Amino acid sequence: MRTLLSVLLLAASWAANAQEAVSAQAWLERMATALNTQQFQLSLVQLQRDQIRALRYLHGVVDGQEVAYLDHLNGPAKSVVRVGQQVIYLEHDVAPYSVAASRIRGWLPPAFASDISRLVPHYQFVLAGRNRVAGRTAQLIRVVPDDSFRYQYRVWLDLETALPLRVDLLDTENNLLEQVLVIELHRFEAPLPILSELKQQTWPDIVLPPHQEDAPRWQFGWLPHGFEVAHYDRHLLLGLNEPVEYLSLTDGLAEISVYIGRVGQIELPTHLTTTNGLALASAIHGDVEVVAVGKLPVETLSNVASNLYPANADGGKKGD
Repeated sequence: MRTLLSVLLLAASWAANAQEAVSAQAWLERMATALNTQQFQLSLVQLQRDQIRALRYLHGVVDGQEVAYLDHLNGPAKSVVRVGQQVIYLEHDVAPYSVAASRIRGWLPPAFASDISRLVPHYQFVLAGRNRVAGRTAQLIRVVPDDSFRYQYRVWLDLETALPLRVDLLDTENNLLEQVLVIELHRFEAPLPILSELKQQTWPDIVLPPHQEDAPRWQFGWLPHGFEVAHYDRHLLLGLNEPVEYLSLTDGLAEISVYIGRVGQIELPTHLTTTNGLALASAIHGDVEVVAVGKLPVETLSNVASNLYPANADGGKKGD
């Protein structure tokens, strides 16, 4: 009888944990839908250890097309507009330019407005407690990686709208690296007039990125599980006019940029971590220098940079 009771309790525990995981994922999926479909305005601050940015973010759907606007409220005029898949950068003393992108970067990971199920193999979603943020009741969801090779997020979602009210990036020791904190949330039945005006504007043509090569000339002997090459090209490094090969890697949430070029005259540090979690690691392979950059533990980036081989070489395995 005691054994049967233990089995039943264990089964009930498994069922509760499974239900919690589903509920947490459902919350994140609600957030992704809200970010893409609702008409809203957020006043927020982005906090890093060495700086604070005051931002305003507007979003709406105008004639069936998403329009968004991110405005930096302090310092020189700087804003970003998105109309559908076109993102336009407007900066003081710089000519406006457009790129092809599905999200405005810089305040929220693009993955949070995308297919959340893509993260399931590499992250756990944990339903935590509730608290007040910006005067509204918010549900806390923890996005925890399955290993120590990447960082975790804590996301507070508005109970009514499922929009994010606070997003924390924490390192492997739970130290806060970066925080986005909403001060005010306003929701509207129709898109704001400024968004309609932005959609009607004539913007610069999209700057075409360097031609994406069919296949990289390199392979990785080690990558954290889930990371795949999302883009590969060869171009001149801005400001130095040095040719480099560029690979963009992602697991759906975290991203790594890898640059491969000839060893230069400027000696790069082998390890560097900034106060907001952005890290750099470099490695030299003969006359080739590899630099890996991303918001991940510097040890992860160092392993990536150190384990790169020509595509025809034996590169070992992925993950650990």
